[in-house]
Amino acid sequence: MHVSYQDIISVVVNCLNFVILLQNMMFLVQKRLFFILPCNKSTIHLCSYEFCSLFSFSTAKDQSSDHKSNFTVVDPLQSCELSSEKPAKTAKCRTCDTKSSSSSLSIEFFKQSGWSDAQVMRLIHREPRFLCAKVETVLKPRLRSLRDMGFSDTEIVQLVSSCPRVLLLRDIQPRINFWRSLLGSSERLIKACRRNMFFLTSSLSRKIEPNISLLRECGISEQHIAQMAVVSPRFFCRTEKCIKEAMEHVDELGVSRGCKMFPHALLTIVALSRSRFDGTVATLMSFGWSQPDSFAAFRKHPSIWNLSKKTICDKMTFLMKEAGCELTYIILHPRLLAYSLEKRLRPRYEVMNFLEQNKLLDEGHDLLTVAMLTEEKFRKKFLFLLRKEKFIAQYDSYVVAVQGHDVVAEN
Repeated sequence: MHVSYQDIISVVVNCLNFVILLQNMMFLVQKRLFFILPCNKSTIHLCSYEFCSLFSFSTAKDQSSDHKSNFTVVDPLQSCELSSEKPAKTAKCRTCDTKSSSSSLSIEFFKQSGWSDAQVMRLIHREPRFLCAKVETVLKPRLRSLRDMGFSDTEIVQLVSSCPRVLLLRDIQPRINFWRSLLGSSERLIKACRRNMFFLTSSLSRKIEPNISLLRECGISEQHIAQMAVVSPRFFCRTEKCIKEAMEHVDELGVSRGCKMFPHALLTIVALSRSRFDGTVATLMSFGWSQPDSFAAFRKHPSIWNLSKKTICDKMTFLMKEAGCELTYIILHPRLLAYSLEKRLRPRYEVMNFLEQNKLLDEGHDLLTVAMLTEEKFRKKFLFLLRKEKFIAQYDSYVVAVQGHDVVAEN
């Protein structure tokens, strides 16, 4: 049979079109699976190669091999009772293929090092590559290195649980030494790692050191830099460009780099987009604030900009309509917006209002002054009057609002 060159070209083109069509179908099926499968309680790990394998053709020899589909739905709420097989299935799609024996060695190593089943389960779920890690050449030497650096067994569990990749990095020792020298203790280092699991894995030379140099150039002391690292470790993991842009924005708002509020303003601005910042200004202006009033409030208490629009609206509504505060008073004392509405402002206002109505106070008291009192001082100065006069219901109502649980009878 004679086959022309044009016929061959036509067949090749048709095959290519079919392959493209098949790829498009696979993409649509993958997209459909993403929406159908429950993602609120499970995590789906499916790489492109593994997805293609679901539709691939294989020979009898291939089918008889030990290779299995790597399409796995991982349920993070599964039992914490560990075997050598369960974590292997959990991590199979995110790690290399492992035999149950190697997985068992990793798991047993952690358990023999003082980890509970639940702790190991959480660790493997966060970093499945531990199942592929060699115990003798990777896990054991690096755990020993942490002990040599002065970490106790309890601290090692806390550190690795917060930042699992510390056991996968070869240069972890200089990173830990750098941060512990700056922060002053292992406890503060672990606290920072709990707030950001990438704190220790971010590059010292490309991110951490340049950002710290910028802070030092602004006149921020080592003590304040250390405090910033504990409070907001994510800040130091950002790019130098991002930090510089935030500094320029803070300058525009009139916060001097030499004042004590500058670090707080900088942490706030770095975490906000311009639109989010402008949105908070717009929310305040909807209650009668001017733009200069809003900027002045930011210079005094930048933490207000961390609040949601709803929270700000609720507090402004309470202060103006329930507590009867004048707008000028709130603008003069923006610190009021920084206090919790449900656990500080409203319960204390209700106590003071009740005491005044029952003529148990000699004179009126400023809301800000009352809000600024520590819980102990407020109880000793005002709350004890409710128990003294047998207003137990009002007393219990305050305690429940502040503590959030049933009242325990006091002697």
